Amino acid sequence: MGFEQRDFKKPEFKKITDYIWEIGTDFKQGMQVPARIYASEAVLNQMDLMVYDQITNVATLPGIVNYAYCMPDGHISFN
Repeated sequence: MGFEQRDFKKPEFKKITDYIWEIGTDFKQGMQVPARIYASEAVLNQMDLMVYDQITNVATLPGIVNYAYCMPDGHISFN
C-alpha cells in the first residue's frame, strides 16, 4: 500500500521553543516516544506530510529512548 492510499493527516504540533516542535505519542498507535522536529515554523509548515509519517514511524521502533528527532532538512527522496 503506497502512502497516497493511506489516510494521513498533518499532526498537531506542541511548540517547545521557536525551533523545536513536538508530536505527542497519542498521534499514532505504537509510538514509544514523542517525535521532535527541529525547524522554524516556516520550514515546519513546508515539510511534506510523508516527513511527519516517517518520523512518527521512527518513534514506534523498539528500544527507542527519549525522542525521535527530525532535523530541518527532513525530506522524502523518490529514487
